[in-house]
Amino acid sequence: SSGINAEYGGATNDEIVCLGSFKRGATRVKVNIPKLNSTFTGSGDVFAAAFLIWSHKLPNDPRLVMERTVNTTYAVLARTYESFKDVSDPGSYDKELKLIQSKADLEIPPSQFEATVVE
Repeated sequence: SSGINAEYGGATNDEIVCLGSFKRGATRVKVNIPKLNSTFTGSGDVFAAAFLIWSHKLPNDPRLVMERTVNTTYAVLARTYESFKDVSDPGSYDKELKLIQSKADLEIPPSQFEATVVE
């Protein structure tokens, strides 16, 4: 983690750095994302599905692929978090990902976080 922070400008304690490598490492892309104060089940599945879709739709734009993948995933997680953040002891039912409610964000993700190409 400290090596990644030093090499790529890293993140603060309140952030996560998402790194992507494309074309066998020829293009590297990063996005800094604020942490949500929770854990989620299924977030990796949402990320993988979004990455697959955006990679297929935008095969020649790795920066935009990463940006849309992260924004899609974050929109679902943020909506899910908002739905249970005031529950005193949220269980797995409370934390079920709000996929149906996020349909519009899955189709056209918000432009909340910007991806940058790193050298």
